Amino acid sequence: MIFSRRLLLLGLAALSLAGCADKPTVSHIQDPEVDFHAYHTFAFFPTPPWEITSLAQRRLVAAARSQLERRGCALDTVHPDLLVNIGAGVEERQGLRRAPGTPPGPDGVETEDYRLGRLVIDLLDANRGQVVWQGTAEGRVSDTMLRDEGTAVEKAVEDVFEGFPIPATAPAATTQAPKAG
Repeated sequence: MIFSRRLLLLGLAALSLAGCADKPTVSHIQDPEVDFHAYHTFAFFPTPPWEITSLAQRRLVAAARSQLERRGCALDTVHPDLLVNIGAGVEERQGLRRAPGTPPGPDGVETEDYRLGRLVIDLLDANRGQVVWQGTAEGRVSDTMLRDEGTAVEKAVEDVFEGFPIPATAPAATTQAPKAG
């Protein structure tokens, strides 16, 4: 999995935007030639041994696992049909907004600093080595989301998987990060 530890810890979870007026922008791309019902097993790309696995990373993997299992796939680290690659990060941004209490126009504009979070989940056909599905989410990161990182991770992954060709069979159970080791 591709992770930047600092960026992941800052707000990987922040994509869910639960409880905010803003919603993340979610998109999906899939190979139209693929029968997704033919995939029954999955595994995650291994984390390099020198990379620190954070609590947020483990929650992200647990949430993705839950979503795939709800769609009829089973974890199989020996002979998976699909390989899961997850990338996430948050970057500091600056933009323009209308100053509170001012009319629209150039005189009522001020700059604002904000954090933009991105989550990308790729599913690769393990035999062909090709991406067959990709889901992405992008949105502003709030301080509230950073305080409730676990819930935000679960919601972000759920939002991404809403566009998967096979619908979930049951509501997602609250996931907990697996224990290290």
